Amino acid sequence: MSNTLNPSLAVASGLKTSIVTTLQMDLPGAARADMIAPLLTPLCQWATQIPLMLEGTGASASANLIFAVRKELFQPPSFTQSTLGIPLADLPAPFQEFTGLIQKVQEGQRSDKEKAPVKVRIFSSPGFTNNS
Repeated sequence: MSNTLNPSLAVASGLKTSIVTTLQMDLPGAARADMIAPLLTPLCQWATQIPLMLEGTGASASANLIFAVRKELFQPPSFTQSTLGIPLADLPAPFQEFTGLIQKVQEGQRSDKEKAPVKVRIFSSPGFTNNS
């Protein structure tokens, strides 16, 4: 297994830029959704690479990029309504796949934080006294 994300972070960043540009176009929401869907498809490939996304030097950058795309596509605070004015169920399939990716990233981040704490053992050495 490769230890680099596919698509790369640079390619994913370019896809985000294209998504933002498309969102700013003066077109109906459905037309913009159809244009954005093929841009989401490569990003959704990261759903099978969550451990790689969350480990290593680019971990925060890749997760941050995914959340930045989410912020562009869905309205805060719950991020369940699209900024295109179209219900999620009516958007092309890559939008649902993208929301699945978001859930997997969030679950991966939670499991990283919930790992068992490191146990520390204290050993005393001869001649050391604790006078507290």
